[in-house]
Amino acid sequence: MRPEERDDVRDLLAEAYLPYEKEMVPAVFARYLDSVIVTDENQTLVAVDGDDTVLGTARLYLPGTAPMTPRRPVEWTDPMPADWAWVRSVAVRPAVRGTGVAPTIMAYCKGHVGDATAILLHTMDFMPAAIRLYERLGYERVPRWDFQAGRAAATSMDETFHAKAYRLTLGPE
Repeated sequence: MRPEERDDVRDLLAEAYLPYEKEMVPAVFARYLDSVIVTDENQTLVAVDGDDTVLGTARLYLPGTAPMTPRRPVEWTDPMPADWAWVRSVAVRPAVRGTGVAPTIMAYCKGHVGDATAILLHTMDFMPAAIRLYERLGYERVPRWDFQAGRAAATSMDETFHAKAYRLTLGPE
């Protein structure tokens, strides 16, 4: 992502994730959206058209750089393996969904993870299109890395949501 693309990326992420607002209580959604629209310069990827319009985005954390690694969810018995990459905040502009932007972004991620042996990502049941995409691309469910998201803003566990883990194995574990 170039600095001049930051606002467009944030707007795209907000637009793409706003439909999930009804799936969460307001305080949990607000905190979730804040975490989604982070635009780390060194991790945020963008897909653009010939006019430099941002069509899609994702955050790619190379092995050992994922911010969740040291602050892993309590449910995990050990941290994410040091040789795994992590993908977060995948979004495609609604007008170009179904045109190959998301698979292209995910292929770019796969091709730019260095020596990573796997890519981990999380999604939720209320994101069926994302689940279908990841499964088509060869990602497999790994419940061991699931967690209950939203606990920092929730007043009870009923207000949290289940983040389902998917892994694409790239090499020996």
